Amino acid sequence: MPSNHPPSRHSVYGLTVETWVPFPELQPAQPSAPVDAIFRLGDVPAELEGCRQRGARFQTAPGRLLAWLDDVARFLVLGGSEIIVQPDANAIESDLRLFILNSPMGGLLLQRGLLPLHASAIATPRGAVLFVGPSGAGKSTLAANFKRRGFRALADDIAVIRFAPDGVPWVMPGMPRIKLWPDAIERLGSTAHELDRLRPMIEKRGLPLREGFHPEPLPLERIYILRMETRRKFELKRLAGMERLPPLLQNTYRAQYVPGLGLAAAHFSLVGRLASAVKVTVVPRIRDGDPEMLADRIAADLGT
Repeated sequence: MPSNHPPSRHSVYGLTVETWVPFPELQPAQPSAPVDAIFRLGDVPAELEGCRQRGARFQTAPGRLLAWLDDVARFLVLGGSEIIVQPDANAIESDLRLFILNSPMGGLLLQRGLLPLHASAIATPRGAVLFVGPSGAGKSTLAANFKRRGFRALADDIAVIRFAPDGVPWVMPGMPRIKLWPDAIERLGSTAHELDRLRPMIEKRGLPLREGFHPEPLPLERIYILRMETRRKFELKRLAGMERLPPLLQNTYRAQYVPGLGLAAAHFSLVGRLASAVKVTVVPRIRDGDPEMLADRIAADLGT
């Protein structure tokens, strides 16, 4: 899939990335900003030399990640500064853009010493608030609900933490869209069929944020861990001390890459710093529960 486009520059997670084709999902970069990472087409090996860890659709070694998705592409992530993409013969460009910003991007962020969490983030007057949890926990729906209440979104699905020199954790702005299923889009007052599908064969759509996006970093104010529950009793639980570590470690985005990348000790240190710096609260996410009620309870806890 050769490209006839000149390189494009975009901004995401506080990084300036140069891409082989335009990425409309991302914000444009400042023209004078130095490039932090390059996404380009090239040859990618089927096996990673010196592999230390193998998993489902990935291999890792210090400074290197090989990831792949059948019928889409193989991706080689090098030193936190480059992602090489070898597309499948039948791959479509939108799939390449979608998937390079998921697992390969997660690997690049980890290689750069940043802390990516599986989370969505909103901007509040006191700082950023994260909704953390696994796929299907309702992170994006919750962020979109707060957007409807007048808050701006800061990140969806991946929230990246960078520590300032004074030790304060900051949340970097992600992509100016939220990924939602049609029923969640309709509940928010938008029309799902007017939005682009993330992939041709699935119903999930990308909801553009436009003026509802906060394009600047914010200090992290609070973390809410969304935990799926079967019981009907709704009770927030504030975590103390070492209780905060396990859910943050478990919800690191692409945590399975960390050992093979040789980053276990450094990553544990980052998570420990985060756990000691912010309040962490567990929110029971009742399956098929009312998302409006969930947002009400969190808003009350935040004092908004």
